[in-house]
Amino acid sequence: MTTKTMKQPLVGFYSTSPRIAHACRSAVKRNKSLARLAVIHELGHAVATHEVIRHAQGFEIVVLSHADDDHFVLTDSRIETVVSGGFHLLFTEPATHPDQVAQWMRTTNIRSENRLHVIKVDDLEAPQMSQLLGRVCSALGPDVSGSIIDAYLAGDTLLVRGPRHRMLHVPVSSVPALRGQPPAVLRNFEIDPDGSFIYWPSLDVHLGWNQFLQVVVPGELRRAQQRSTDFNERYGAAIRRVREAAGILQSRVDGLTERQLRRIEQGECRATSAAIVALANAHGLDANAYMEKLTKAMQ
Repeated sequence: MTTKTMKQPLVGFYSTSPRIAHACRSAVKRNKSLARLAVIHELGHAVATHEVIRHAQGFEIVVLSHADDDHFVLTDSRIETVVSGGFHLLFTEPATHPDQVAQWMRTTNIRSENRLHVIKVDDLEAPQMSQLLGRVCSALGPDVSGSIIDAYLAGDTLLVRGPRHRMLHVPVSSVPALRGQPPAVLRNFEIDPDGSFIYWPSLDVHLGWNQFLQVVVPGELRRAQQRSTDFNERYGAAIRRVREAAGILQSRVDGLTERQLRRIEQGECRATSAAIVALANAHGLDANAYMEKLTKAMQ
């Protein structure tokens, strides 16, 4: 079964069970931005295999599974393109036994953190789900410089999943604001719904992806910031050129204030996935077609 959202979405979510598919559809109803950025398919549903493969072309593939569900659908050779080419999110709930996760890994032979992220949720139908899937879309959008998908504490290391599904292993002792804090305090954090930062309420501390990157690989952050500043300026100029060529006023883009769009066009801030969708809609285009126009305008 397929839930249609837009002609050419940025992300394709492939669920491996009916309840995951239902949870995804509920998430889309709560999060309208998610509805524009993603499309949802159900693996194993009564749909031709060639249709599954055809739909998997043209966007990022994220496969959604639950450790307690039947996972043998992932061993079907007919959908190997989706399984091998996608990133996997494996959900667990409070009642999930740890052995279920190990069994899933043995059956699917998917273990690498570059391909798999195990995430704990209290309830698949809770708002947490729509926020998570929204962050996944943000982390795979046109500008993914600071989008955090998920994080968890493992011993004295904070593992942070971010842009392009990259995982950072951040020693707590290397973060001054967190150093010396007890585990109960360190585990008590919230992730911003848009993935911009992680917040520790008892410490009143906000930390974003770039701050964690500074701790782990400071040289890379400096290079990324230089590239990001240059890119934002060039990308913003292209957005302005395309908008002016279409005769669209800054004040006529639904979803963006005139000030927000002016800052984007001047390169003062990045064009988020939500901003790209708003601009694409203003131009009467889907997000991918609009980004192709921007790429040409930058040349």
